[in-house]
Order: sequence, then C-alpha cells, then structure tokens
Amino acid sequence: MAAMNVSLRKYVFVTLIVLATAVISTFSWMSANQFLAGMDGMMRATMIDIARRTPVEPGAPVKVLSYTIAAEWQDLPEGIQQQFADTQIRPFRLYKHVERNSIFQRPTEAEFVLAVKFDDAKPVYVSQMFKPRDGGDEPPFHMTREAWIMVIGMVALLLFTLLVVLMQKSISRPVEKLREWAASLQNAPVPTAPPAFKYAELNSLAALIYQAMQSVHDSLKREQNFVRHASHELRTPIAVIRSSMELINRVRRDAPDDKITKPLMRIEHASHTMADLTETLLWLDRQDNSALATSLVALHTLVNTISEDLQYLLQGKNVSVKVETQEHTFHVSPIAVRIVLGNLIRNAFQHTHIGSVTIIQQGAGVDIVNQNTDEPELPDSQASLGFGLGLQMVSQLTTAMGWQYHYTTRDNGTHCVNITFEGN
Repeated sequence: MAAMNVSLRKYVFVTLIVLATAVISTFSWMSANQFLAGMDGMMRATMIDIARRTPVEPGAPVKVLSYTIAAEWQDLPEGIQQQFADTQIRPFRLYKHVERNSIFQRPTEAEFVLAVKFDDAKPVYVSQMFKPRDGGDEPPFHMTREAWIMVIGMVALLLFTLLVVLMQKSISRPVEKLREWAASLQNAPVPTAPPAFKYAELNSLAALIYQAMQSVHDSLKREQNFVRHASHELRTPIAVIRSSMELINRVRRDAPDDKITKPLMRIEHASHTMADLTETLLWLDRQDNSALATSLVALHTLVNTISEDLQYLLQGKNVSVKVETQEHTFHVSPIAVRIVLGNLIRNAFQHTHIGSVTIIQQGAGVDIVNQNTDEPELPDSQASLGFGLGLQMVSQLTTAMGWQYHYTTRDNGTHCVNITFEGN
C-alpha cells in the first residue's frame, strides 16, 4: 500500500485547530451549564428560605416580591398549574420552564416551582413567573450570558488560530531555508557549509546532512582519482604490449612459429580489451560528456567490424552468430558508439558458451540477443552480475548520452539488449 503524502505543516495546523476547537467548545459548554446551574441553585436556595420564613394557610397563598407561596397546589397561579403537573413534583427539586426565541436573546417567559417539605409537615409550594418586560424596561438589544460565553469562545479560538499561524511561519521559514540549502547540495561541486538557524534542532540536522554529503563527496573524489590514475597508468603497459606485439609480428613473418601464434593472439586481444576498458573508464570520469566531438558514422559498418574483431571470444565454443545490418549513417560521437557496441557485443560473445548470438541493426537501433543453452541456474542478482561489468558501464554511458537502452533476461538463458542511438 502506497504511503500517504501529507503536508506536515497542514497536519500540525489542522491538528492544533481541531484540538483547540474541541477544548474551547467543551469549556464554553461547561461554563454555560455551570452558570445556569448556579442561577438555579440560587433560585432554589431563595425559594427554600422564603418557604421556611413565610407561614401560609390552605386557600390563602402569600406573595413575597415575585414569589408565590402556597400550602396547596390549587393555590398556585394558573400558569404554574398549566405548565407543571402536581404528580411530578418532588420535594426540594426545582422545576422550570423557559421560552426564548434564540440563545442570543433574553427569555420571553419563564416559570419556576419548588416543593418544600420540613419534617412530617405537608409540603409548601413556592413558584415564580417571569413575563415579557415592557419596551422601556431594558435596552433594545441585550445579549444573554450564554451568548457572551460563545462570543468569548470564538474570540479565543481566533486568537489561538492567529498564534498557530504565526508560530508556523516562524518555524516554516528556517525549515524552508534548510530545504533550499539541502537542495542546492545536489548540483554543488563541493558541499557548502550550512547557514545558521535560530533553532538548535535544525542546526544539528543541517550539520548531519553536511557531514554526510562531505563524506560522500570525499568518497566519490577518491574513487574518481583512483579510476583516473589507474586508467592513465594502464595506458603505459598497454602501449608497451601493443608495440611489443607489432615487433613480434614483424619478426614472426620472417621466422613463423605456430607454437606461439595462439598465445600471442590472446595477448593482442587482451591488449585491445584493456585499451577499450581504459578509454571507457576515462570517458565515464569526464564531467563534460556532451562536449564529445561528433562525426559521420556508418553504423552498419561499425557493427560488422566490431563483430569480426571480437570473433576470437568464440573460439572453441559451439556458438552460432547471425549479423544483419542495414546501411545507416548519422552524426554522432564515434568513440561513444564504439564503446557501447564493443561492450555489448563482447558481453554477448564472452558469456555465451553453447547457443547462438543474433545481432540485428536497423536504422539507429541495434538488437543483440544471445541464448546460452548451458547457462547455470543462478539467483537473479548473481546472474545479472555474471553478465559482465560492461553492461553497467553501458547503462551509465547511454544515460549520459541520452540514448534509449533496454536490457532483459528470460528463463531459458536468453539475454536481450536493445539500444537506439540518437545523435547529440
């Protein structure tokens, strides 16, 4: 299953806002409930105190301020009797009924009733009714306490959101600066020192990245120097071998000796292989691959020439070779094409012991298929490595030149290579 690609900035922002909304909403709801519970508690305590202090007789309810105290349920105001049922009233429990148009407006009507029962005496009922006030009794707009709690909660949420945005900007700027610096290391010939950040964690991370890139750069430089030096050093013994072979061949014409013919041919072929390998390594080490000189190359001729030159790799093997070419010339780097074709054909010849090799060239494309019927069954990784270092170099060369290159293997010991040369 593919991993989700989630922005860390958005994830932190959404998480904090959701958390803040939940906390503020919860505390706002609790504040509103506690406010109403406090008001009800004050109302209940007041009613109990009035019932304790006010004597009342059946049929003679008493009014104290806005409260009505009655010894019988029937003595309470009609509105209270209509709104509540006497059978549901429990002693010392406040019952209320509030009507309002919205939470932002005062109630338009409210009724409260409480039954008070001391010891074994009959219960005493205390009620209070609120009716709509006259227009001049209060301002035209009056927000309720619940509305004020909601407004304060919204303001707190907005302030928290603003704080989160400012905090994200304060953190994202140095993080973005770190990202830009890390991205610049990709194309820098030498890793540049990291800039200073105001957060210690980012400085530590930048230092780790810099040390890692410096280590990679040093390792790569050592490898490049090794390849360059080794390749240059190989040129001298190769030149000595080649010149010695030319001298031996001239001497051998006068006094031919069949006993040394094959060993000398092996030495000559090995020198050619070492020369090609040296040129390949030196070419790969260059940083200006695109600056290679181009000229008109006859691809069909080059394929036939390389195939004939490498026929010595098939001596003593039961391998059939089929080469089909079509006339095609184009402007391209001749050394690059020779290196690629030489490595591909050499690999096909060298790693085929019993079977066939087919080379087909059409236009700028070349297909090389070799089937080795006695190839041992090896794991995929070993089989790939066993097919030769040349393919690895070819892959790097074609990538650098922008050529199309495909290499596949089959279960029956068949290796297929397809390459299309496109002139640069």
